[in-house]
Amino acid sequence: MGSAFEFPGGESTQQQPLADKIEVVCKDDISGSTTKLNTLSGSPKFKKTSQSIFTEENAKTLYIFLTQIDSTYLFAEDCDYSMLKFLRYKTAYQNSKYTVVDSVDYVSGEENMQLVRWHQGIQVRIFENGTVFETEFNTYVEYWQCGVKMKHGAKYPFIKPKRTPLRINYNEDQSEDLKYILTHPIMVFSIIPLDDMSYELPFNIEAKSVETTLETTGGDNIEGHGIDLNADKILDAFWYWDIKNNKPAEVFTLLYVNIGGKWMPRWYTYFKEY
Repeated sequence: MGSAFEFPGGESTQQQPLADKIEVVCKDDISGSTTKLNTLSGSPKFKKTSQSIFTEENAKTLYIFLTQIDSTYLFAEDCDYSMLKFLRYKTAYQNSKYTVVDSVDYVSGEENMQLVRWHQGIQVRIFENGTVFETEFNTYVEYWQCGVKMKHGAKYPFIKPKRTPLRINYNEDQSEDLKYILTHPIMVFSIIPLDDMSYELPFNIEAKSVETTLETTGGDNIEGHGIDLNADKILDAFWYWDIKNNKPAEVFTLLYVNIGGKWMPRWYTYFKEY
């Protein structure tokens, strides 16, 4: 980070499992200074489970992530550029039409930003409350200057899917606890298909996330949320909050996907209260 991203050039890949260590930094090309934004390492490994809906083959055709929801507002950050890499791949694969904007004309304060705007929306499917919610986003945005990231809060590239009928709120006690809200963002299981996935995966629309625990290879139980997409009583995905510090609030949200019976770390997001 620290310069405008390339599009459609740059690394183009299908979604990969998370590396054992990921360090995200912003390097100022003018001053040469480097600011560390987050480092993900030491993520737990979970015991094997039974194979369910995802296989190595069909998982290649999907970008699997979590969308943050606040009432009906939808938002997702791309902390490690993995979504950008997939969107490059998907755009070329589908020969999609797009426009790249790198300008200060669209924002106040002259913060440098770059966005890709697709002429037709990028489809997203969200699975929650016994329903498949279909939505889309048209832009992928980053405020790429290091100083702007630090001052204005948009530290990572992001998308804003269009709202759906899905609504989720914190309960009364949670809504009065600012620390809880900061460290427990409400997430919903989401997929961007490489192409139309209607014939690839027989999703059961009864899918709903539930509170659950998963056992690590070391015998520890980690509390989080899981979802069973095809009603076979085998979890297809699991996510949890890894809270690092009490003050300031600092939290990773990690998503694992059951691919062929193995729990693969697939996506993460990070928040730190400044």
